[in-house]
Amino acid sequence: MNGITVLICTHNGAKRLPDTLRYVAAQQVSSTVDWEVLLISNASSDNTVEVAQSLQHTLNFQVPFRVLEEPVSGKENALIRGFNDAAYENIVIIDDDNWIAPNYLTLVDEIMSAHPEIGVLGGHAEGMFEIPAPDWFETFQAVYAVGPQNGGKSGPLPAHEGYLYGAGSVVRKSAWLKLLAHGFQFTTSTKRGKIIVSGEDVELGDAMQLAGYKLWYDDRLRFKHFMFKERLTWSYLMRIGQGTASSQLTSIVYYFIFRNPDLTESKFRFLYNKRLVWLAGQMARQPGNLLNAAFRRDKEGLISNFETLRLFYNFQTSLKQREEAVKVFRQISALRQRLSGK
Repeated sequence: MNGITVLICTHNGAKRLPDTLRYVAAQQVSSTVDWEVLLISNASSDNTVEVAQSLQHTLNFQVPFRVLEEPVSGKENALIRGFNDAAYENIVIIDDDNWIAPNYLTLVDEIMSAHPEIGVLGGHAEGMFEIPAPDWFETFQAVYAVGPQNGGKSGPLPAHEGYLYGAGSVVRKSAWLKLLAHGFQFTTSTKRGKIIVSGEDVELGDAMQLAGYKLWYDDRLRFKHFMFKERLTWSYLMRIGQGTASSQLTSIVYYFIFRNPDLTESKFRFLYNKRLVWLAGQMARQPGNLLNAAFRRDKEGLISNFETLRLFYNFQTSLKQREEAVKVFRQISALRQRLSGK
């Protein structure tokens, strides 16, 4: 149905939810726009469910407010549950550290109604910090899903280029259902451990484009992305950098498929190995940076360390995942064929 589902996926978010839901409750939405709040507690071990239900009454929500539990960990699983259970066409993904502006849902309704070709719509996150942001934060803010996207230009992203971060994004449910009907399954999985792996937002955007939809950015969509102090450390950033390498495999497959419409498996193997050679050549050109990154990894603010280590992890992970990449290629190629009716 036409309308908006505010989808909040959270893991052990009891302490973060009060602020997030207060901003949702403050939305200034026309009475002609139907909307709801759908909160998914993803494998939480705290009292997330009880806190959310209590806040529903404390904040006096006047719209449907549902709390569901998804026992299988991983944000992609919480998203799937939320997408499938959402009552409305436009699904606004709000992380439990996102504080949306009062006109957010009004703008979502306006933009998505005017542009049925949009599969995923992205907004502009502004950083909010528990402690002063380190000097290096602005350089890496995009890694934290902070700052403008698409160069700050409102409108469609160039076809098959760039991506939209999941925080604050809007997914068209009918487009999601089209993907499901043709057998789409996530190949990326979110993990939070020694390394921080994500990428489900990038994969969903690529799949939407494969299905014929556009990625779109509107700079008027503003929200605060709150950064807790634990995330503002150099070691945390380095974990993200390593995780980026681990989650890039699917993006590489889409990259080659989009640029080679008739790509065969043998040609894909060739292109993948060619990329490995290119990565090795890039590393060979900077032996000093590699040594520096290896022995001075914890040197805070040294930008070359982050970039060099990410290059190294890209090569290392790509080398290990060659056969996994072929499996993903087969899966996405089959999805493309089903979507095209071939």
